Amino acid sequence: AKTAPTAEDLREDVIEKPATDAFRHDAQYLATHVSIAPPEPKLELNIRDTRLRPEPTKVLQTLRSSDRHGFAPPGHPSDQFYDAAAARAPPQPVPEVTQKLEGEFLETIESSWHLGPTEPELWAQYAKRAEELLITMPLDRILRVLKAFVMAKYRGVELLQRVGAELAREVKSTSSARLCQVFHWLARAGVRDQTLMSLMGNEALFRLSDDFVLDMYIEVMNAHARLDVRNPRLVSAMLREMAPFFRELSKDQCSAVAPLTVMAVFSDEARVQFLSRCAELNMGLPVRMTQPEVLRQFRLLEDCLRLDYHPTVLPAQVQVWLQNLKAESEAHDSIEPTPLSPVEEDIFRVLHAEMEVAVTPSFQDGVLTLHLVMGKTVLQVMDEYEDYYVTPAMGGQRLIRAETKLRQRLIWRRGWRLLTLDAEEWRKLTDDIYKKDLLEEDIFRVLHAEMEVAVTPSFQDGVLTLHLVMGKTVLQVMDEYEDYYVTPAMGGQRLIRAETKLRQRLIWRRGWRLLTLDAEEWRKLTDDIYKKDLLEEDIFRVL
Repeated sequence: AKTAPTAEDLREDVIEKPATDAFRHDAQYLATHVSIAPPEPKLELNIRDTRLRPEPTKVLQTLRSSDRHGFAPPGHPSDQFYDAAAARAPPQPVPEVTQKLEGEFLETIESSWHLGPTEPELWAQYAKRAEELLITMPLDRILRVLKAFVMAKYRGVELLQRVGAELAREVKSTSSARLCQVFHWLARAGVRDQTLMSLMGNEALFRLSDDFVLDMYIEVMNAHARLDVRNPRLVSAMLREMAPFFRELSKDQCSAVAPLTVMAVFSDEARVQFLSRCAELNMGLPVRMTQPEVLRQFRLLEDCLRLDYHPTVLPAQVQVWLQNLKAESEAHDSIEPTPLSPVEEDIFRVLHAEMEVAVTPSFQDGVLTLHLVMGKTVLQVMDEYEDYYVTPAMGGQRLIRAETKLRQRLIWRRGWRLLTLDAEEWRKLTDDIYKKDLLEEDIFRVLHAEMEVAVTPSFQDGVLTLHLVMGKTVLQVMDEYEDYYVTPAMGGQRLIRAETKLRQRLIWRRGWRLLTLDAEEWRKLTDDIYKKDLLEEDIFRVL
């Protein structure tokens, strides 16, 4: 028989329980009275010491679990600040033995560069010793090390990078005067480390309104100009602070501003104010009463303003001062040309003796001394220390210094053609044959005066017919159809045909020098001036 469902079967939720459900099983847990014996009146504890050695008097090592990571220790008042750095033990002084070694090393390197010519091998040993001692040196001794190696013209990049890393740790705690000295010697060394210069620039920016004086502003801006570093916030702040004092500059302070700073760092307004003050003081005039170094500096500044383009409109007073300076300097100032370097003397020997080239060792053009002059072409030897920066973050890439770029622009503005040759590459050559080949291939091949070339249209050498023969040099015109392959998959790159390469080898084996000129490039030129420039620039400069 089917019975009706109970109320429990009709529940929709287990939570829905009758009021008596919570107590329906209580009868199972009911029991009789439990009797517990009373505790004994005494308790005995036996302690046994199992240690085999006495307990240490102090903890030798702090457990990692007890290190509070800068938090206040237990018991420290909550209303007082806890300085974790001040609570640590102060740094221990450098041992006297190390200080004595540092002092002896500084005396050694300073006496070495005072004595005269420096030996690269000796200074390489000094550099290794300096890297070991730099880590414990204070800032003043680091600057002495840097100064000694700069004056010795040491070319080791590793040492200068190590010095820069040590200076970065010390600049925050040094005085403003020391900070300006660091700027000065880094600029002299050519250490162009953007991270270090940003760190020092920010430190100088914080101190501008504290204890910086006018001479410090000039030194910092000179360093930025020489290193070609851009720090717009610092430069703008310094120019803003200097603006009221331009009209109060003394002659010594005007002389301390480098021409490169005037051209590259000063704004138009600051440049006009500075030049106006120089015109008021009549800097560089009269010529016979001015120190030679100061006169050369303002003559270089006049050249930069006249030849290197800048859109600044100069006042009439400044223009009159510059004209008088130029006229009187050309009339009364006699400059002795700077001597040739050992590399330049060797190049002059090869050009004059081996290649029979008419070359002038030195020529004075205004304030510029030009070396290795051939017609209207100047050969500039690029030195790895004086003409390139030390760039730690460039992966070996070398950047030309700002002073060298300014000099090259001025030479070009005066109408000279400029050729450059790397001194380090020249030193690697041990034989005059290789040196002669380098001058022929990379510079100008066959030299003569201003394209007045004695050229033979054709010459028969055995089975070979040679065209455009100039002495022992043959100019071969490369035709895009007869001398190059058609290479669809080379992306426009052209490969020389095997027959052409065989002909070139035979010409070279017969003792001829070979120059090549692309016919397609020549056809694009419509004027003889452009054709002459192509022969001068892309093949042999001056034939």
